[in-house]
Amino acid sequence: MAEKNKTGSMNKRNIFIYILSAVLSIFFLGYVLLKLDWTILRTAFSDIRWGWLGMAFLAYLVNVFLRAYRFSSLIYSRPVAWLDLVPVSALHNIFMYLMPAKTGDVAYVFIAKNRLDVSLTEGTATLLAARMYDFSIVALFLAILLPFSKGVMPAWIFQSAVLFCVLILVGAAGILIFLKFSKPSVAFEIQGQASEKSQKKIFIRLRTAWNKFIQGLREIQEHGAHGKVALLTAGIWLCIYSNSYFAAQSMGLPITFQHVAIISIVMIPLTLLPLQGFANIGTHEIGWTSVLVAFNYPYETALAIAAGSHFILLLSVIFSGGSAFLGAQFFITKFKRG
Repeated sequence: MAEKNKTGSMNKRNIFIYILSAVLSIFFLGYVLLKLDWTILRTAFSDIRWGWLGMAFLAYLVNVFLRAYRFSSLIYSRPVAWLDLVPVSALHNIFMYLMPAKTGDVAYVFIAKNRLDVSLTEGTATLLAARMYDFSIVALFLAILLPFSKGVMPAWIFQSAVLFCVLILVGAAGILIFLKFSKPSVAFEIQGQASEKSQKKIFIRLRTAWNKFIQGLREIQEHGAHGKVALLTAGIWLCIYSNSYFAAQSMGLPITFQHVAIISIVMIPLTLLPLQGFANIGTHEIGWTSVLVAFNYPYETALAIAAGSHFILLLSVIFSGGSAFLGAQFFITKFKRG
């Protein structure tokens, strides 16, 4: 009965989030449509550069493949073939992008459970580990770019970037040191009681999530996969940056690869907000436009770049993600029959 009540409350909360997200999506979409300089965007799309557009789709497709390979390296209970993880990665990417407030991100746990029989505990652990690598690699890239960008970067972006890099890299180093010098704790399960106070429930959830996260990292460490996963994560983010850069180039819009990388520091906290529009409507435009305006792009041009790159990113998610899913399904079925 308690489990049913818990499931019912979660469903109600998700429905509430989706309703608010739909309202936000309509609001931001209306604002963009009213403020957008359609002349810039019409000119950009009327003379689309198909080679650059194809490279944007290819970059996103490689990103899906690399994410599948990374999950195959993170899953520790048994070997899982890379090809079997490609459909999981493709669906995860589609849900992660289209669904609001990170609800699509946790879909990986259930997709991996349904398709590959990966336990919910292991799925959660590998997802949390992947996110740690994501934050660490983005911080590392920014740390490399900052010395070359200080002269042209607005002070508030530079200071935010430095703070972000320090917090993430120190946190990642602290976790690795903890793994090296601490002893594995005995695995445990804590059953929540209906009469427990909400504060205790929150503490239990946080502690359980932490133990799952550390357990997954220990398994990765035992398999010596830290370096491999870090390199794969670097490749993933280079593909993400390339997708956005190629998208802008395909429309003939002026933007540098360096600026695309800097935008990531604004996009990360925005995508963690509890309330967002569907398919990042609003958060993408706010993040891109604010950074580009800070780099002295005219507001109309910045908004056009944001809206145009968002449209091509959405096409990349659907086209490249869908192609990866259908292609992998075809080969998996073919190999099984063979």
